[in-house]
Amino acid sequence: MYAMLGDVRFETLQSFSSLEAQHSAKFAKHEVLKGRPRLQAMENELTTLRFGLKLHWMLGNPDTAYKGLLAALEAQQAVSLVYGSGRFVGWFVIESLTERTLIQDSKGRTAARELDVELTEFVGDPNNPLPTPAIISGKQNPLLSLLPESVQAQASEVIKAVETGVKIYRAAESGIEQVQGIITAAKELKNDPAGLLHLVGDALGVAAPVLQNLNGIAEVTAVVGDLTSATKLAEQLGMAGNALGDTVASLRSGYESGSVGGWLDAAGSSIMTATEAMTNGTLAVETLTGWLATRSDS
Repeated sequence: MYAMLGDVRFETLQSFSSLEAQHSAKFAKHEVLKGRPRLQAMENELTTLRFGLKLHWMLGNPDTAYKGLLAALEAQQAVSLVYGSGRFVGWFVIESLTERTLIQDSKGRTAARELDVELTEFVGDPNNPLPTPAIISGKQNPLLSLLPESVQAQASEVIKAVETGVKIYRAAESGIEQVQGIITAAKELKNDPAGLLHLVGDALGVAAPVLQNLNGIAEVTAVVGDLTSATKLAEQLGMAGNALGDTVASLRSGYESGSVGGWLDAAGSSIMTATEAMTNGTLAVETLTGWLATRSDS
């Protein structure tokens, strides 16, 4: 997560497109009979923050942040701004929210929009100051400190599950690439059945542990719930697992037959499908890697 404003989360790929802070001081000007006016320091003005957001359906639901910010504005309550690193910026009220729709689909649903948000510092009662949500001690995750204690353990389980999903992806990516390379090399040995079958045996040896690891993605899905990028990653890994299973079935049938046939082309086609599924999961795994980086214990 890039930042959090009240209950509104901004993920890494939906970070601020612009950020402006205005600090000012107020002075009283006293006219004098001769010479220039004298200035007397009065007070520091409230800090104003302005930031822009560009929301696109390919990077997440463009309605989520907009509706959350609109609800916070209408509630007219102070909200805390905390960055993913755990740095607490302060308490603010949302004074204005400007929305520009950029793209709509054929049914009038928003596919992309821009937001301009203006925040004003909220001081409150100096004798009863608001808490500082991001200041914690020890190795506890800064963002977990914003959650009730009753759900912090569950959040930690989600983080562990996402870490497992990313590791499964990385291992599968390497293994599938290796299997594809072996199949490509095997196709060059169609006139050497013994050499070809030897490579097929190597491919089966590489594919077996990859398939076993991919079977573990179901456990990850059961924990992460509706975390969009994790769900997308699980979907693509499932497709890659099915395609790799087809590849193994083709290779095994050819290896057991002891002869060269159409099974090799079938294996080549299915491993290509597995590779495409892994490629389609790249954005999701990059998003989750950034998500994990902002949640790593210090």
